[in-house]
Amino acid sequence: MGKAALGGLVLQKPRDKALAMSTLYETGRPSMIPGPDQIIECPHCKTLARVRTLISGNTFGAQWWTDGKMIAPMLPVSPAITRCRGCGRYFWISQAKVVGEIPPWLVSPDALNERLAELMPSDQAARLKREWEKFPPEWKAAERVRELTEMEYLEAIQNGMAHNREQERYLRICAWWAGNDPLRFSNPERAPTILQRSPEALRNLERLLELLDETNPVERLQKAEVLRELGRFDEALQLLEFDFPDEYKKVADLIRELARRKNPLVQEVL
Repeated sequence: MGKAALGGLVLQKPRDKALAMSTLYETGRPSMIPGPDQIIECPHCKTLARVRTLISGNTFGAQWWTDGKMIAPMLPVSPAITRCRGCGRYFWISQAKVVGEIPPWLVSPDALNERLAELMPSDQAARLKREWEKFPPEWKAAERVRELTEMEYLEAIQNGMAHNREQERYLRICAWWAGNDPLRFSNPERAPTILQRSPEALRNLERLLELLDETNPVERLQKAEVLRELGRFDEALQLLEFDFPDEYKKVADLIRELARRKNPLVQEVL
């Protein structure tokens, strides 16, 4: 299986495009073209934030993992949910009001001087500075939305932010991925001591098992990986006794081999 086929491994394309995750991508490799930064306001307190958009991207240099996460420098994905820096409340970005946009080629004068002054004629740099100065100061001061931590994702669920199965699954998978992040680039010898899941994280994985549909090949593979990471190797192997579509067989074989070796750690798919 080529790596491009791994793109749909964990998540099917959601009905709500705002829930698109980094495992979903096109197989082609267009140039990465940034879109405008959207300026949004918190639905609760109207604090402004910036959301990066992308016109096109590619998976060149991407890394994939057995839990389904993809890290692609040329295909950054903005989170679907965030926490307001003003009031501290969670909100879905798709439900926030967009109050304006800043073109991707406009940067602050300081950044322009630092990065681009030597790369463009002085009159062009001056024009960009004038364009930048036209935007409201509060737009330019707005900070980018950030991804939540593992515990924040779980707190968002407790606060009632999951309004349907798809949203709950998204939040729980994001919490799972965030919990695995310390393992992805750590020394393998230190991995067992790093992976000490909290009771809340364990309950999250148990609930995720309930949400995943074994009759769906993608979710069956997810469920097998969750079971493996929970140390329930025999149950994981039983789920993997399935005729997966060709594009998932390489990943299924890797998870099967790790389960047979009783290895519960997330692994990169090479």
